[in-house]
Amino acid sequence: MRRIALLAAAGLLASPAAALAEPAGKSTLQETIRVQGGYGKGPYHPLERGGGERYTVRTTLAPAGRARARARRSLAFFGQLTDPQIADEMSPARVELLDPAGGAVSASWRPQEALGTHVFDATIRNVNRNRVSPVKQGDGKRARLGFAITTGDLPDNTQRNETQWMVSVLEGGRVDPFSGKPLTATNSCPGATPEQIAQMNDDVANRRYTGVQDYSGYPSAGADRQAGFWDPDVAPRGGAYASFPRYPGLMDRAQQPFTAEGLRMPWYSSRGNHDGLVQGNASASSPIFQAIVRGCLKIYPTQAFDPALLIGRSGDEALAAIGNPAFVGRLLSGAGRTPPDPDRAFVSKPEYKQLQGTGDRRHGFGFTAKDELTASRGTALYYSFSPRRGLRFVSLDTVAEGGGSEGNVDDPQYRWLVKTLRTAARRDELVIVYSHHTLETTTNRTPDEEAGCDNPQGAGCDGDPRRSTPLHLGLSGRASIRDLLLANPHVIAYVNGHTHRNAVKAFKRGRSGFWQVNTASHVDFPQQSRTLELLDNRDGTLSLFGTILDTAAPIAEPPPGPAAAFSDTQLSSLARTLAANDPQTRPVTSGDGPGRKSDRNVELLIRDPR
Repeated sequence: MRRIALLAAAGLLASPAAALAEPAGKSTLQETIRVQGGYGKGPYHPLERGGGERYTVRTTLAPAGRARARARRSLAFFGQLTDPQIADEMSPARVELLDPAGGAVSASWRPQEALGTHVFDATIRNVNRNRVSPVKQGDGKRARLGFAITTGDLPDNTQRNETQWMVSVLEGGRVDPFSGKPLTATNSCPGATPEQIAQMNDDVANRRYTGVQDYSGYPSAGADRQAGFWDPDVAPRGGAYASFPRYPGLMDRAQQPFTAEGLRMPWYSSRGNHDGLVQGNASASSPIFQAIVRGCLKIYPTQAFDPALLIGRSGDEALAAIGNPAFVGRLLSGAGRTPPDPDRAFVSKPEYKQLQGTGDRRHGFGFTAKDELTASRGTALYYSFSPRRGLRFVSLDTVAEGGGSEGNVDDPQYRWLVKTLRTAARRDELVIVYSHHTLETTTNRTPDEEAGCDNPQGAGCDGDPRRSTPLHLGLSGRASIRDLLLANPHVIAYVNGHTHRNAVKAFKRGRSGFWQVNTASHVDFPQQSRTLELLDNRDGTLSLFGTILDTAAPIAEPPPGPAAAFSDTQLSSLARTLAANDPQTRPVTSGDGPGRKSDRNVELLIRDPR
């Protein structure tokens, strides 16, 4: 009784109302989830139920006719999934020791990252349960969800096993989020003692977690370095995670296989920087990362490296520092051990496409034009398709192969986009473009050729023999993506992710324009997805409804205590609460993951260009 009273006093037990709240089958029109005490404020807070949010009608691009609801008909109803960043949290190629520096490197580690596959499954489960449109057509009928688009950063570290996990969650069936294989002659750990080999094999047999969320893995680093991370088994070492509760056994529980429901509709992919670059920043062709990713040496926080040295540095500067061979050599000399795994290998662009499988035209990549595939030596991953007559979806690949978290569009892809939009206009098709980066974050001036190799089958390589320059950026330069989209009135929307926050913005020129719709991630709070429905109001305007969905996990996280018996649903609930309390979540999301009310449930009016 004393333990329960203490937990209640600390605010760690959910209220009865929150405990009964169940987002599954609901959208945020019916109920929302909020942080008790306020998002990003103070010590660890549980979550609670909030009221629903009506649609905000936005008329920057067209007026809202009074009779539109009585005449409208649905043209397309689809879902958007973005930025789950499913992480192999035990991978030697991760650079978690940078994370305490904050700022540009504050996404190097997250307290909830081991639960990424469970969160993604809970996201998909609620998309499946919201397949009937919340918007009535003029005849009283409601459309059914036809398909979903993914706007990048599905794996976190461009690894094969992470990519396989994300496909398994999307397709449904058994998902095994554990990494590490028994040591053999072909999966060895050079220099390991017999005792270390026996320990690693025992860890694999018992599916034990090895990583920065186990302080015993790096005891010599000292409490000051450990304080930059959260080990749910023991009392926090102080610092930013001092108020986090204990969940003994959580990290081992997170490694257990589970059955994913799978998305019950077709889905179409686009790549993000984490799909193609090491932790979303560095080329996977880097000899340093190639040398360690499948091996057994795990770089832990250490007194040899003070993350404070990187405060104020950009992500590129931080990775350049840790990419120095001599520096990495010093870190590796004191590294810990984790079971090696050949499935951690980095994936090339052709392999990334292959791992998507053959369904739904290779989940969009099968629509890539044959002449683009030929000219790019099979590396082009941009395409367009028409889900119904009069409507065209265009997927862009905005990953900068030369490195850097922000995006760009190389010149061959830009020229293809020009032709695609002209053809759509000639056919009088409405166009929705989607990609990973927003226009504001399509700012990368690094040519693809700086990836360091030109093998089309090589991970991290620029296999396209065509020159990438001149590069095309989102908002600047003579031939920006914004200007191209504005020059084509049939483009009505640009849908993306990357910033991990809900944001909707109108771009306008004269009487034409388009809406940029940016949706929060599945990894950081609020862990949301969005459905989008395009309707013809039959009065010379179109309406694009965006509806925010929370995951299907209950709002109330499990109370502190042993985690071995937690259900998969409880893991998803806990992940949401951890994400809401991550002290670095606000810098990662440019200040505010949930965004403004007018960025969430929206009706976006636009003139019909047809």
